[in-house]
Amino acid sequence: MNENKQFDDASKDRSEHIKLARWLHDLLAKSSQDIANLSITTGGDESEFELVSSNDYHPRFYQQLPDFIMALLRNDPKATIHYAPLLYHLAGCNVCHSAYLELYDALRYAVEVGDNEPIIDYGSRPLASIPAGTLVNLCQFLIRQAEAVLRQAHHDHTDGEAYARSLLQWAMRVSAQITQSSQRVKALHDLVRVATITEGPHSPGEQVQAARSYSPLIGAGGTRHGKVLRKADAPVRSAETPAEQAIILLQSSPLEGSITQHEDTLELHLQDLDEKLRGQHLTISVPLGSLIEPVRWIGGNPRAIRTIAPVDKDGRIVTPLGQTDLRLNNPDDRNLLEVMFLRLEVRPAG
Repeated sequence: MNENKQFDDASKDRSEHIKLARWLHDLLAKSSQDIANLSITTGGDESEFELVSSNDYHPRFYQQLPDFIMALLRNDPKATIHYAPLLYHLAGCNVCHSAYLELYDALRYAVEVGDNEPIIDYGSRPLASIPAGTLVNLCQFLIRQAEAVLRQAHHDHTDGEAYARSLLQWAMRVSAQITQSSQRVKALHDLVRVATITEGPHSPGEQVQAARSYSPLIGAGGTRHGKVLRKADAPVRSAETPAEQAIILLQSSPLEGSITQHEDTLELHLQDLDEKLRGQHLTISVPLGSLIEPVRWIGGNPRAIRTIAPVDKDGRIVTPLGQTDLRLNNPDDRNLLEVMFLRLEVRPAG
């Protein structure tokens, strides 16, 4: 009889705890929504930042997630005490909770393969052993955190560019290890937008709107056993591009282009350019070109590369972009270069 009573009491206590937990979760979620609604009604730049911070970006908590997760993975008995405010926040913020789950999964894999710290050694251990979905989540987390850092720095009138830059560099290098093209496209979503949040014009010529903006056909180029790999819907290469040469295919619908390599030099090939550009020199801009610096750009500025010759009468141009020790026929190198050319802009030279 006493045993039955104790069991009933334990079940009742558990039920009450569940009710309390649900009430607390609902209360926190409702409070977060109230803060977001309040930010909408107040107006102004300050409230716009508060809305972003309340609704999607919480840099103070985002930046604690890696340390908190590593403390959990190391079975630190004081982790929950040291990070109590973060735990309280995660209970009511779905965005941060999702980021926590994604990053936990990624860091857990890194620890399980033998790393003591979440630092990736690209030379000795490829990331191919980690599932592509985990790498995609890690890239997206790094990009979101970089945006949060930049917005927080803008709000606080501080300089967060170096930290955000390191996060974006990590995202670029991790994405280069994803072999599935569709997954790599997903991993790189928003990279260009976040990388250019705080950028103003770098030269007078860049104040002019781009005449054309190209992006790579992710995974459509490359070489294997001397033959070029390309998707069924990939554009046909120009006649001067050898069939055995590794390339990065570019597209600016409906126009096509490519990037090839001759020894150390990366060359840009464009065709069918607008008639208004024919007979003119062009300025080539690679917005992500300064994030990671394996390329020695012509003129020193990836945002203002002047073509060595004008566009010919048929709308074609071939011009060097810079020199690099990376090789397009090396899959890892090619993937990193492909990320770097996520956007390539063309405009008349000033």
